Amino acid sequence: MKTLFLIIFLAVSLYGKDLPIDIKNLEKASEYSISIGGQTFLVMYDGEIIYEKYSNGGSPEKLQWLASGSKSFVGIVAVAAVEDGLIKLDDKVCEIIHKWKDDPLKSKITYRHLLTLTSGFAPLNVNEFKNYTWDDLTEKPLISMPGEKFRYGGVHLNVFAYALQLKLKNETFENYLKRRVLEPLNVKLQWYLRCKDGNPQVAGGAFMSAREWAKFGEFVRLNGKYGEKQIIKEELIKECFKGSNANPYYGLTWWLKSEKENFYISDIVALNWKKDISHNYIPSDLVAACGAGGQRLYIIPSLKLVIVRQGNLQTKKRFNDSEFLKVLFEK
Repeated sequence: MKTLFLIIFLAVSLYGKDLPIDIKNLEKASEYSISIGGQTFLVMYDGEIIYEKYSNGGSPEKLQWLASGSKSFVGIVAVAAVEDGLIKLDDKVCEIIHKWKDDPLKSKITYRHLLTLTSGFAPLNVNEFKNYTWDDLTEKPLISMPGEKFRYGGVHLNVFAYALQLKLKNETFENYLKRRVLEPLNVKLQWYLRCKDGNPQVAGGAFMSAREWAKFGEFVRLNGKYGEKQIIKEELIKECFKGSNANPYYGLTWWLKSEKENFYISDIVALNWKKDISHNYIPSDLVAACGAGGQRLYIIPSLKLVIVRQGNLQTKKRFNDSEFLKVLFEK
């Protein structure tokens, strides 16, 4: 019955549209996704869902774990905080985390360093965050100079959330994100993974349905606009898609496709992304939120596309961006 609904839904949605992606490619991409534990696959074109399929226990209502896909919300709420005058991206974080002022390394960390994962903090396993408060994480040692190396991990962003919460004074980071971003979009996000102090584990603790994540993606595709209202300034949203000197393939919590294909990256997560994304068939303006188990939110402004793929984190087969995107886009 669900398959029949899908076919009818597609026929109605695609009628009379000149789409930038072939329906046969969508079906092949769906088959690939399902074969490695894919549970949701949704494609939105110019704000309208044109393809939607659930399998392996997925459903339209199910809140899926975004894993590190959670990070993308931090970048967006960060630029909202810039617009609201709470922070400047290149200001030193020791302005609010005062105990860092006398530390020769941590005193140099900026908000941009935290958001681009270049602050120097070592990574923690996702299961370890429940043993630390946000304040505890600020005490973790640095293993490189701020701005020098890209190190994929969640300490940077939970420290950022702590700093922003200190700046907010009378409002939590969680409530600010909800008030400033989620509620204007009428989307819901649940933080089921939290740190020891009850604060959300913002680098990997969010759960969301495919439709809600796609709606957030459409807001990002439109550079901060929802309906007729500009929720966050366009130039600030675009700030999220500027790579750092340490990693041109990563902006403010968003993965990018970079023209610097010969750039050397030692971080294994970044290296895998670089290998997967550096193909001519992948649009140059693609940006993505990515999480373990193949949790993906791809946004391609030039094609007016938002694509969500979510999967079972227990699958033994690795989701491969290049294989998935090749099926979607190669002629």
